Amino acid sequence: MIDNNAIGRMVMEDKEPLLAALTFLSSHSSKILSSWRTLLKRYGLCSKHMALLSGLHVGLQLRDLIFKDSQAYAEKTERQGQDLARSGVPPECVTVAVALYVERCLPYLLSGEPEKLAWTKAFARWASIYQFLLLTGYAQHGAVERQRLEERISQTERRLQDFSVELGEAYEKERRHLAQDLHDEIGHDLIVLKLYTEVIALDLKKNDISQLRRKLKESVALIKHALKSVRHLTFDLGPAIWNEQGFVPAVRLYARQFAERTGIKVRLDAARMQAQLPARCETALYKVLQGALSNVVAHADAHSVKITLASGRQSVAMKIEDDGRGFNVARKLGVPRQSYGLGAMRERIELLGGAIDFASRPARLRAQCRGTTIEAHLPLQQSEIA
Repeated sequence: MIDNNAIGRMVMEDKEPLLAALTFLSSHSSKILSSWRTLLKRYGLCSKHMALLSGLHVGLQLRDLIFKDSQAYAEKTERQGQDLARSGVPPECVTVAVALYVERCLPYLLSGEPEKLAWTKAFARWASIYQFLLLTGYAQHGAVERQRLEERISQTERRLQDFSVELGEAYEKERRHLAQDLHDEIGHDLIVLKLYTEVIALDLKKNDISQLRRKLKESVALIKHALKSVRHLTFDLGPAIWNEQGFVPAVRLYARQFAERTGIKVRLDAARMQAQLPARCETALYKVLQGALSNVVAHADAHSVKITLASGRQSVAMKIEDDGRGFNVARKLGVPRQSYGLGAMRERIELLGGAIDFASRPARLRAQCRGTTIEAHLPLQQSEIA
C-alpha cells in the first residue's frame, strides 16, 4: 500500500516538469475536455455517468494544492473516488475515463520539443497516482460498506437470537395456556361426565331408571360443551384445521367466530387471494391476524374491522383495518414492554423476509377519520405459487 509520504516524494522528484506540464495543459483544458467527452460518447463508455466523470481532470484544476499539500490533495482525490463509488459509477469506468483523458492530453505534450519528453513522463506518472488515489477511494468506500453490512448482519443475528428466545417463551406460554384450558374446561367436563356415566351404570344395575332421562340429557349437554371447547381451541391454534378447509376458509371462520364472541362486525375481502401459500406464510399471517384482533378487543373500542387478503406473482399481503380510537404508533413502539404484541408481529413477518407497517389515527374531537391499520407483506418464490 502506497502511503501519502511516498506520494509526496514521487511528486517532488518530478516537481518542475510536472508543474510545467500541468500549467501547459491547463491552457488547453477546454479543448482537452471537449475531445475527451467526444471520445467517451463515441465508444458509448459510461454515458449515464458523464456528469459525474466530468470532474476527472487528472489534477489540472488543483495543481497548486498538489505541491503545497500533497496529503490534502490525496485525501481530496480519495473522497472523490468514494463519491463516485457511492453514486454507483463502476471502477472500470473511472479507469478507462482517466486513460482516455491522458490520451487526449498526450498530443499537446508530444509536439516535438525535447523538454516536453520530461513533461510527458512526469504527467504520466502523476496520472497513475491520480488513478491510484481514486481507486483507493473506491476501496475505502467498499470497506465502509462491508463494515455496515457486517454490522447489519450482526444486528440481524442478535435479533434472530432474541426472537428465538421470545418465540420459545411464547410457545411455552401458549402450551401452558392450552394445558390450562384443557384442564379447566374439557378436563372438568370429562370428569363430571365420567361420574354421570358411573351413576347411570349403577342405576341400571339397580334397575332404577327414574332419573335416567335427566342424567342422559345432562351428559349430552356436557359432551356438547366439551366439543365447543375443542372447537374454540382448534380455531385458536389455526393451522390444525387448514389441511381440511384451507387458509382462506379458516380465516373466514375465525373472523366469524370473533364477531360472534365480541359483537364487532368483521368483513373479509379475499377476492384477490389466488395463490396457495406456503405453510410458513399462512402461519405467520394467521398469528398476525390473531394478535391484531386481540388488540382490537382489548384496546381499540372499535365497531368494525375489515380484513383484506391479496396475492400476486411475487408476494402476498394482508391488511387489517379497524375504526377504533387509535394510538400513537411511534410512542407505543418506543416502549418495548408496552408493544410486545406489535413487536412479535414484526418479528414474525421480518423473519420471513417480509415487511409490516403500523398506521394509526388517534380519535380526536370532531375527527372524521380514526382507527388503526396493520399491513403485512410477505415475499413468495415463483415455485411456491399454485
